[in-house]
Amino acid sequence: MSRQFALAALTAIDLTPPELVSAAARIGFDAVGLRLNPFRAGELQHPMFNNSPMLRETEARLHDTGVAVLDIEVMRLSVGQDVQALLPVLETGHRLGAKYALTLIDIADLPHAAAKFAELCALAEPLGITCVLEFAVWLGVGSIQVASAVIQQAQQTNGALLLDPFHLFRSGGQVADISAVNPQLIPYAQFCDASGIAPATIAAISDEARFDRRLPGEGGLPLQAFVAALPQDVPLSLEVPNRQLALTVDLDERLRRTLAAARKVVHGLSEGKLQSQCKPQ
Repeated sequence: MSRQFALAALTAIDLTPPELVSAAARIGFDAVGLRLNPFRAGELQHPMFNNSPMLRETEARLHDTGVAVLDIEVMRLSVGQDVQALLPVLETGHRLGAKYALTLIDIADLPHAAAKFAELCALAEPLGITCVLEFAVWLGVGSIQVASAVIQQAQQTNGALLLDPFHLFRSGGQVADISAVNPQLIPYAQFCDASGIAPATIAAISDEARFDRRLPGEGGLPLQAFVAALPQDVPLSLEVPNRQLALTVDLDERLRRTLAAARKVVHGLSEGKLQSQCKPQ
């Protein structure tokens, strides 16, 4: 099985879904992650429902390019969130062939968080979509341990965990924490790099996540160890927003550098394994 690389929406957040598909195809990505539901208030809502022209154009470009949809986002669950209101997002994801729905939970109470997650999973299950729970230090579900507990308590066969090295290390996690997770609960992972020194405040970490991630191999995170701890050859979704790079380099060149950097890190890991296997015992 060869490694698949997906282009996450946040890496080129200014693009519409059909534009993201075309950009991914030009650069050589295997798949995309499409943001169908805004993450923050004021963020643009693309008209991707009710058989809209943009939805049909996205379908056409996926068909013409062969690019797949790895995941859709963002399923953000809060205390007052009406989970049923997310059904149109899931239905569009199903229409586009998405396998996964990226989920964030801003609920600190564990039983309440697990109940909301279970409700979302039940909504997604008939559509063949797995809800992957991503944690972030500024949210109620902010660590790999808490996210794992939510998934365990929800007890849904289509509930899984989404690992991102940025969120793992910025939340105080370690590569060793991945070994405590059932590999079947890790269907893919996000991928990026970041400064080896974390910002001093939670607000600054949130800002860094949106605007100042680094290309894989250009920061200080132990990415090869991260990849080695994942189930073998799971897809990697490259989520690398960097506002400075976006201001100085054109889109295609930035995406080429992003994909090349990720491949270099993964190739370096493979080369290291091969050399280790070839050493005399």
